[in-house]
Amino acid sequence: YGCTTDGALVLPVLRHLLRYLGVGTAKRNEILTEMQTRDQNTFILPGGVAEIFLSHRREHQHQQSQPYDKPLPNTQTIKAKRYGLMKLALETGAVIYPVFVFGASDMLDQLTPVEKKGGSRSSNSKDDGKVTIRNLVGNMMETLSRKVQGGLTLFYGQYYLPIPHAPQLSMVCGNPIYPVEENENRNDTSMSSTMMKNVKGSKMTCRRVENPTTEQVEDLMERYVDALERLFEQYKEEAGYPNETLEII
Repeated sequence: YGCTTDGALVLPVLRHLLRYLGVGTAKRNEILTEMQTRDQNTFILPGGVAEIFLSHRREHQHQQSQPYDKPLPNTQTIKAKRYGLMKLALETGAVIYPVFVFGASDMLDQLTPVEKKGGSRSSNSKDDGKVTIRNLVGNMMETLSRKVQGGLTLFYGQYYLPIPHAPQLSMVCGNPIYPVEENENRNDTSMSSTMMKNVKGSKMTCRRVENPTTEQVEDLMERYVDALERLFEQYKEEAGYPNETLEII
């Protein structure tokens, strides 16, 4: 079960395509139904709309002695610190599998990206620290996208058409992260009546936590972020991104 914004599910053609691919709303109750009642695994891009506006293609430096351009050092910024997802994993006993896709941000150019501090631009970018028209328009479109619950952005690919470039794509998966590390009680399905109303079914992979504390949520977030960083560093050279750095916000 893939999660998307409500805005994407009201567009006539896109709505039918997404439903055919098993994609639905990212609302909490719907996610719980899919995970607990319909026995579905859940696929979520935690960055959501905000991460769309942080996406940039890598800038390249022409090398006269080589038949290809050399990518400049770049920082990839992803928005993965979603504490609500960590809390949901603790409440449902769902195991988290960290995944990273190298090359995804190189498929399309964005006309109005948003520059964040430490954002995903090359370290040699001339616009670093400057307020530009593109940045202002990008901020406006990001605000509008939040209001309509959908990603509204201007993009282009090859020949300035909506034809994606063809970078090398590599998807890497990390080891499972158990929200509750002591797994001896992973088959314990006992729940209070309050939790029974919120969490349907009995599917789970580790012990559930009915009311996760702030410390438990933050600890799980730290383990998730650490797993993403290690995954990135382990495979970035093999995936063709040896000079990249990762920033998780």
